[in-house]
Amino acid sequence: MPQENEKLIAAINKLEKTTNRATHLGWNVLRGFFYSIGWIIGLAFLATMAIYLLPIIGEGNAIGKFVHSIVGAIRQSQN
Repeated sequence: MPQENEKLIAAINKLEKTTNRATHLGWNVLRGFFYSIGWIIGLAFLATMAIYLLPIIGEGNAIGKFVHSIVGAIRQSQN
């Protein structure tokens, strides 16, 4: 029985350390920073793929024409 109590106490201490780390302000700020960087990179990748692939895929439909007009406006503003 004493060994089980020691294991239980060790598990509770480990859980307490993990909980303290998860609720620490600095940890949450760092985690939020990397979370937002991941979203930015993911959205930039998806937007890039959409700009290059949708005009190729949708030549004949309304979405393709709309995307062509957006791509044309972007290219015109860059020049």
